[in-house]
Amino acid sequence: MKWLIALLCSAAIASDQDALLLADQTSTEKVANSDWYLSVEGAWGKARSDKGSENTQRRSLDFRLDTALTADWRVVLADRLDGFGPGWQEPESKVNTLKEAYLSWQPAADMVFDFGRINTRYGVGLGYNPSDFFKEGAVRSVVSVAPASLRENRQGSVMLRGQKLWSGGALTALYSPKLANDPDSDAFSPDWGGSNPRHRYLLALSRNDEITSQFILFGDTDATVQLGLNLTGLLNDATVLHAEVSTASEGGRVYRLASGLTWTSESKLSLSFEYQYDGGAKNATDWEALQKGPLQDYWRYRTESQSRQTLLTRQATMVSARWPDLIPQLELTALWRHDLIDRSDMAWAEARYHFKTVDIAWEFQLNRGDALSQYGALPEKRSSTLLLKYFF
Repeated sequence: MKWLIALLCSAAIASDQDALLLADQTSTEKVANSDWYLSVEGAWGKARSDKGSENTQRRSLDFRLDTALTADWRVVLADRLDGFGPGWQEPESKVNTLKEAYLSWQPAADMVFDFGRINTRYGVGLGYNPSDFFKEGAVRSVVSVAPASLRENRQGSVMLRGQKLWSGGALTALYSPKLANDPDSDAFSPDWGGSNPRHRYLLALSRNDEITSQFILFGDTDATVQLGLNLTGLLNDATVLHAEVSTASEGGRVYRLASGLTWTSESKLSLSFEYQYDGGAKNATDWEALQKGPLQDYWRYRTESQSRQTLLTRQATMVSARWPDLIPQLELTALWRHDLIDRSDMAWAEARYHFKTVDIAWEFQLNRGDALSQYGALPEKRSSTLLLKYFF
């Protein structure tokens, strides 16, 4: 369990503005002309720790349906089943994630209402999203440390959502009720306690000008109102700047920030840098004291950060690169996370070749740092995985 806690914390990491979301572009392209999507994936790898190495296996089934019922109504259903280890026999080897299940009604061209489980994602940050207020308790199964995978393959929250659209902007209002007190880790549980642990509401105002902006107001029954702001704009024809900030009262005013830029070449190579700050996380003094204290306190803190998907320490950076057409159909992706407090690092890279109905990929991950640092605490010091994904 500790490796899962540590991995989720290390990867903690937009909005309804889909153009600003790092999405799974492979999946989108495969189903661009269909209202349904189905894929099966197998992964075989080797993870090396201080105690030696072990083989890893995973099998995944991913399904999505988005289809019109009438001219005004449509239904969306998305589900993912992951199986770990050599077989499906044991219940603990399987995790099912009901990502989305909702009805959508569009009574007018400029108005939409949705009801059901919705994976609503906010934030323009690339590797950390302080204004993504519905990320808490959303991840049931980690299949990749890539931020886009974590945001896409999580469970949504049951809510009623309304949107008013106009030229150059949109207003979104939603209410998400409390359905259960505690998360449920059973393999096929809908996990109402994870998705809907409190009564929550959100208002978001989006504007598309030279600088695209989004203002968010969020509240729940356990905390004071939180505010979020997302900004993106062009520095030049090749460079996009982004900034995401949130603030809340947590015994004092706390700010969280993700800010950076992305440069894209004429050959489609994209390079990104992001600075990440969490005023509610441990500073250097507090982090060192926690590492020297009782281990149960250390892991409890990581568990809480896992649930909230916040940073473990106060400051971090992330550098990423993506080259979708190094050669035709070959896509390269890489990222490097660096903790500015304990100086630990995580590096991840993937090479993926796209056939018409099949993807073949190879992933490599390296974790480096002191024993109880953010990435040094991960038992896997390095791992390598071969993936095969078939699209129906």
